Amino acid sequence: MGNITVQVSLYSTALKINNVQLTEFSGEYEEVPSILIMNNTIRQYVIEEIYFALTTNTQRILKTIHYLKFWAKLSRIKCLIVFEQKDFLTTANITEYLVNEGISCKVQTSNVTRYEERYLELFHMAWNNQEIKEDIHTGIKKVEWFAVGDDDTIWFVNNLLHTLQQYNSSNFMYIGDISNKKSQVIRHGAYYAYGGGGILLSRPLAVLFAQHIQECKQFLNLYGGDEMIGKCITEILQVNLTRNNNFHQMDSNGDMTGYLESGINGLVSLHHMFSMWKPFPNEHTNKINETINLIQLAYTTFDENFLKRFARVNYKTNQTLLLTMGYSFSLFNRILSRTDLTQVENTWFGTEMATRTIRPKENNKTTWYFRSLTIENFDGTIGYGIVYENKKEMCDFFPNIQLTIMN
Repeated sequence: MGNITVQVSLYSTALKINNVQLTEFSGEYEEVPSILIMNNTIRQYVIEEIYFALTTNTQRILKTIHYLKFWAKLSRIKCLIVFEQKDFLTTANITEYLVNEGISCKVQTSNVTRYEERYLELFHMAWNNQEIKEDIHTGIKKVEWFAVGDDDTIWFVNNLLHTLQQYNSSNFMYIGDISNKKSQVIRHGAYYAYGGGGILLSRPLAVLFAQHIQECKQFLNLYGGDEMIGKCITEILQVNLTRNNNFHQMDSNGDMTGYLESGINGLVSLHHMFSMWKPFPNEHTNKINETINLIQLAYTTFDENFLKRFARVNYKTNQTLLLTMGYSFSLFNRILSRTDLTQVENTWFGTEMATRTIRPKENNKTTWYFRSLTIENFDGTIGYGIVYENKKEMCDFFPNIQLTIMN
């Protein structure tokens, strides 16, 4: 995207924010390099070449439907939802409920009661439910990747397709990442892809896994289905995990605003939202459906540029302005160094992080969070009018600002 020009305006007659002239906020913002590294493109994939699978129960699906709707309503999506058989048969109209919510995933039942064991079988079940043959007349494409996640995993599908470009689906590929929480990794290990962040198997590995599913059941004594999958793939199938930090297990608790401002554009997944952490302060929104709608609006608009960061340093006022696209606009009353921008501001409970270096929570910072946007046309150049909102510091700062952004 490169550097951008930002014009900041207020819904107010005042001309200053915390005694700083409004004109000091406007001007050129420099793109902050992403923490994510993409290798050369090997092949481009389309949505029909991924088969998504998850298992849940009829009570949880009512609570996690907002996460599912984020990605499973996409056109041409291929997905499978597995329920325990007795649970499914004793609950009326679950299939109808999913259809009414716009979810067209296949529904299948399993006679396995234990959730973790059903999780282990997801790749096998997805393999058996796929369309095996391509058909050039109907446009049916062969599945190249099989993706398993939890029922509260949010998939950013276009970002996933972009991430997969660097991998060859003809090879044995086991892709994902570990937990972001150090104690979880110490307890469970770093050899396997943590399921909430998502697990990807290439087609050759998926069929090999399906063929060895009975051998894999020797690991049923392990804690989680993702651990069982990991043991099977790494020990029986002899394929190691290819770690990719676009996958986000998210096991930390509390306020994760610092993490979302830390340069995770290109993210493939998020997990445990609202059950363990929140993406916005309560003053901005504490409702799941409203939060999901805000994230979906921003992601749909900015696509792979969602959460990309742009910075403006004002040495005269000793301030840094950080725009996280589609998420936040932050004023720091100090100069952020390049090292600062590679680290994660520790806004959550605890200080541990397995995958990133952290820095202390900022004490002199004001943030406005994404609320709405319009798409503007400036003499043939497309730009954005984005409203960011701060409901917390009403006395000293203005609650609403609008950023007009041009590339």
